[in-house]
Parts: sequence; structure tokens; C-alpha cells
Amino acid sequence: MADTKLTVVLFCCLTGLFLCLVSCQPQVRTLSNSVEPQSQYLGSDLEFSGLGPWLNSDPFTLYEQRGKVVLIDFWTYTCVNCIRTLPYLKEWHKKYSDHGLVIVGVHTPEFAFEKIFENVDTAVSDFGIEYAVAQDNDYQTWKVFDNRYWPAKYLLDKDGVIQYQHFGEGGYMETESAIRALLDEAGFDIEDIPRRPQLLVEDNLIEVENRDQTRELYAGTSRNYKTNFFYPPYVGNEEYFSDFRSSSWEKEISFEDPDDRDEGRFYINGLWNREKEYLQHARETSDYSDYIAFYFSASEVNGVFGFEEKPYKVLVTLDGKAMDSTEAGVDVRFGSEGNSFIIVDRSAMFGLVQLKHYQTRELKLTSNSIDFSIYSFTFGSNNKPD
Repeated sequence: MADTKLTVVLFCCLTGLFLCLVSCQPQVRTLSNSVEPQSQYLGSDLEFSGLGPWLNSDPFTLYEQRGKVVLIDFWTYTCVNCIRTLPYLKEWHKKYSDHGLVIVGVHTPEFAFEKIFENVDTAVSDFGIEYAVAQDNDYQTWKVFDNRYWPAKYLLDKDGVIQYQHFGEGGYMETESAIRALLDEAGFDIEDIPRRPQLLVEDNLIEVENRDQTRELYAGTSRNYKTNFFYPPYVGNEEYFSDFRSSSWEKEISFEDPDDRDEGRFYINGLWNREKEYLQHARETSDYSDYIAFYFSASEVNGVFGFEEKPYKVLVTLDGKAMDSTEAGVDVRFGSEGNSFIIVDRSAMFGLVQLKHYQTRELKLTSNSIDFSIYSFTFGSNNKPD
């Protein structure tokens, strides 16, 4: 009898611990694929809150768009999953903007530099976005929609009621079908507009389970959790966490890359500053001795780098060697000495690796500059045509 009671008590304790750990996870995530909506659709009293400045449009309200169909896209300009959806949004704007569709890109920042208007303005121009974009720096409209994800799309009918929502990438045919159905219901003539998106469709994606592709990696202290067993920290160096809860905690710390590395975590060597959102190189060097390195499983790797005033060079190697043109991401350059590198001249996401096929490789980044700062790494599994 005593053994039975002990078993019940142990089971309850473990269950409670599991629920506590899960509930402690951050509720904001970027998504790479389709996710079924979990929350109930909100009513017709929805309204923008705290948006501005606006790009490509004068400010307007949702109430002023009654009678039209409104597609609201929550995004941020360094989110790779958001970037991958932009060609579809641009195509829908081109096809349907004269037939009752209003697209609003609500730019809700993940990092502090994404709050700066000039950065957002440059990104909107670089991406060729022509529909309305409004900054939501204080998350006010994000909260109105009870949103939790980048990217997230909400489709409102002519009465301002959400009739469809989609989180993450994918679902483009489904989303366009919902757009067309609501435009037709609102009385707009779209019969002569072709249904199929005039874009690359999702036929070229590898089906990779989440556990196989390397997760997003974050460098700042606010996203590195040491206490949660189910979501281990992103940084692999133990010294990163040595004084986290100490009154003598200091930003600057010397790191040593261990001999063995776990996949899904990145490792640091040299002197670095631990900041809330990012890691920053803490000294000028001349021999590229300080670096960040990790193993990844994917075909695409991107990094979000910080920029202050002076552009800096970051050497990029795969498996200890300079990259070649069949491996390099869109922002990688090649030097006369046979090296591969990027020039960080803005706070943005840079394409580092683009392989033809899903692989497990080692990536290493090193710079002599004290301005070298990294916020995050993201990964993808798109096949590149042969």
C-alpha cells in the first residue's frame, strides 16, 4: 500500500514538473511551416492600435476598410520565415489590390534595431514591398490580435471579422483560396484573375521533421535558458552561464571552445560581451582567433548580425575550409586570397550557406573587429535546383 501511494505521489510530482516547464517557455516564436490556428476568431470590433510610422500608405483604420477584404501580416524584417512569404504577399497585392484586397504588413520587431524607422524603410525598399507597412514597435496591435508568431496572417471579411488565419510558412494555395472566396462574397469580380499563384510553389521543399533540422539559435542572455530540460540553452559553453545569478555578473567573459560539440548549440572562443539580445566581440584582434562555430543539419543557414557605425568583415568557413560558389549563401563574397566572407554594413539577416541538399556540416564565423555582433541563426531545408 505504501509503495502504491509513493508511486502516485511521484507521478503527480513529475506531471506537475512537466507542466511547469512547458508553461515557462517563451510564447513568441517564428514558424517555418503551416500551423493550425488554436485560438477562437475575434469579433468585428478589431482595430489597429499604436501603429506608425506608415510606409507606402497614409494611416488608415480597419473600420475605414469595411466593404473590402483585409489581409494582415505580422512580420519583422530579419525573420527568415517572414521573408520567404513575401513573394506570395507581393503577388497577391499585384493581383487583387484593384479588386478589393488590402494588405497591411504589421512590422512588430523581434530585436531593438528593428524598431528603427530607417532600417525598416530600407528593408521594405530592398524587398520591393509596395503594399502598406506600419510599425508596431510597442506590440499594441500584436496584442489586439492576441498574436504569438512571426509570420502570422489574419484575413478579415467585408465586415471586419476574421474568417481565416495562418501561422508560419506554407499554405499559400489555401490562403489564396480564402482571399478569393471572401472577395467574391464581398461582391468583387475576380473571375478573370488566374487562381494559381504565379510563383514557385512548395514542390521543392524537403520534408524534414522538426527534430532533424537544426533549431533557431539565439545568442543573447534573454533567450538562453539554463533551467529547462526540454528546451536546452542555445550556447554550448558552460562558462556562459557560470555567473548568471551571481551579484558579480559581468558582461565580458573569456570563452574556450570545448573539444566536443553538441549539434543544435553554438560554441564561442575568445573574449566576448554577453548582451541581452546578442553576443559582441570584446576586443580587436589581428589573427582571427576569436570565433563562433557549430554543427548544423540543414541546406540553408542565415545569421542576424548587428551594425553600429563601421562595416566589418566576417570570415565564413565550412568544415574548416573556405566555401565555394556551390555552398555559399547569397551574401557571401570571395577574396583574392581564396577566402569566403561577408561584409556587415547594416543590422540585418545575411545569407551564409545555401547547399543543394540537406546535410550536416560545421560552420565557423570569425572577425577581428570589436563591432562583430551576432543575434541569431536560422535554418532551412529547401532544395536548390541542380
